[in-house]
Amino acid sequence: MTYMNKITIDLLRHGDAAGGSKLLGQTDEPLSALGLSQMRAVPGDDSPPWSKVISSPLSRCSSFAQELSDNLSLPLLIEPSFQEINFGIWDGEQLTSLYESEHAEQLMQFMAAPSSITPPEGESYQDFKHRVLSAWDNLLQSLHQDKIEHCVLITHAGVIRTIISHVLGFPEENLFRLEVPYANLSRITQYEDYPPVLSFHGGQL
Repeated sequence: MTYMNKITIDLLRHGDAAGGSKLLGQTDEPLSALGLSQMRAVPGDDSPPWSKVISSPLSRCSSFAQELSDNLSLPLLIEPSFQEINFGIWDGEQLTSLYESEHAEQLMQFMAAPSSITPPEGESYQDFKHRVLSAWDNLLQSLHQDKIEHCVLITHAGVIRTIISHVLGFPEENLFRLEVPYANLSRITQYEDYPPVLSFHGGQL
């Protein structure tokens, strides 16, 4: 009997970041004390099933990724393509201030249809989507080649929404209908030569 190579990737959003309710793209805010507690609660006291850690380079992801790698003696890959979208002049601003500013209409338009508008001086959604999905395809290929059965990717809400929308094939106009709370865990599984499958969203180990 021939057994197909199966891989499992857990998508883990970072926890609460310092600095309040900001629109965080590539602004590098660290985890708050609450955020670190949220992340540590995901594996809890049990040994998680992961054999590799992949992370965005932004500190709200990479700091816990490094801690996890050190504590469990797991290899760590920092992948710049899995960082959040660059929101340009909106990036790092308080959300309440943005919604009360001249940018409110543009921001709401972006949330409704990301490709319809590019954040001023920022990254277009199509460019963001291309870099994320290119990195995703490369990750799937490398995991199969290296026979790594289970890993965790610590990243951002925009990255997770983009990967899940790609896996499920739903239009980007529905992107923000997918809620991705802090420290949210989603699982993607794939048998080699078959499309990836969303096993759960908002689940537990």
